[in-house]
Amino acid sequence: MKKLLHTISLATATLCLMSSPSLAQSVLKSHDTYQAIDISAERLEMKQKEGRAIFKGAVTVKQGKMTLSADTLTVFYQAENGVENPSISRLDAEGSVKLTSASETLSGEWGVYDVDRRLITLGGDVVFTQGDSTLKGNRLEFDLVSGLAKLDGNASEDGRVRGQFSVPSAKKPDNNQ
Repeated sequence: MKKLLHTISLATATLCLMSSPSLAQSVLKSHDTYQAIDISAERLEMKQKEGRAIFKGAVTVKQGKMTLSADTLTVFYQAENGVENPSISRLDAEGSVKLTSASETLSGEWGVYDVDRRLITLGGDVVFTQGDSTLKGNRLEFDLVSGLAKLDGNASEDGRVRGQFSVPSAKKPDNNQ
């Protein structure tokens, strides 16, 4: 329990530092999840009865100012009564997953964009970069509504979250006073 509280405290302190005025604020917090989702890939496999579409090979997903890339992407959707525009509920990405916005880059081995819950989860050697600051862990959840990010530690790093932060340059004293 003590280890868990330390991990939570470290993650909270780290995320507070990353949201300080000296660092760019996350564009993902204000991301409009109701924008159209544009997907491109080398291959598409449709499984209409299952409500799935599997994109393979250099997959790119764009929604507004957010871009997701992966080796494979499975789209879960529902088509109601033969409606031509199906409703996408979830995107599952696998292999070299990278999510970028104007202010940050997130990467991992797999990712899930739960469109209904407006939640992005990345896992497997996660790296969260904002400016010159970097966080590393095993699993990251990012709530697109609140902007809350939760990062769990890496087992290979003793279950700990790791962070490296840039420090602003010291201002030179003004000798004319």
